[in-house]
Amino acid sequence: MNDDSRVGQVGESWNDTFATRAMNMPPDPVHMETYDEYPSKFSPLFFVVIALTVLSAVGSFASYKSGNTTWWLVLLVVTLLLLFALRRFPKPDDLKDIAYENGLLIPAIVIDTQPLTLLALADMRGQEDVDLVWGCLKLPVKQLPHHTIAIDEKVPCVSMFGMPGNGYWSIFQPRPVAWGYDDPALVKKVTESLTVDDVDDVDEWAVLRELKDAMKGAPNNKVIYFDAAFQQTDKP
Repeated sequence: MNDDSRVGQVGESWNDTFATRAMNMPPDPVHMETYDEYPSKFSPLFFVVIALTVLSAVGSFASYKSGNTTWWLVLLVVTLLLLFALRRFPKPDDLKDIAYENGLLIPAIVIDTQPLTLLALADMRGQEDVDLVWGCLKLPVKQLPHHTIAIDEKVPCVSMFGMPGNGYWSIFQPRPVAWGYDDPALVKKVTESLTVDDVDDVDEWAVLRELKDAMKGAPNNKVIYFDAAFQQTDKP
């Protein structure tokens, strides 16, 4: 059994960022493979590095054939470095593992049962010295194990963020915790960890309920931004 003692605590650093609250435990691989609905794919950067590797290898071979020893050696070294970089790239399933273990814990609720749809919420700030901007996203899902399929059911999620700029993240990708862990007690524990007791903290479940009506006409899988007063904004 995985150790869940660090659930909700600060996560490990990944890609020079870290989640202020994370699962801090690896997902169940068979369960994750069964339920995670995001397609497995490499990062776009992986394919850029492949293209550069091919170009470098072709250039090295052409330089060798032409007798240009200097460029042949330089491009050969570059090719070898790029090949090394390719070997270091995480595989698609490794990226999913990282998302569950080190992604930020965020809240979501069920807003429709036919089809089953979640509304997820995330603080889109990438740094502390900018104004609060909420990101909301409607996520259709096919299955939701360890949950009651009912309107307003609380669904804790993990999320990775992307496309930073001007102090904000532009996108986030929520994954229900129940997709990655075959343990209903753990799902309940994570839900409770997202429920604040300090009156000075923001009740994110309440924010979701506040924004539910505003998100009724929003398209699926598109982040809609709101300011601290729950008014829609173009940020980031």
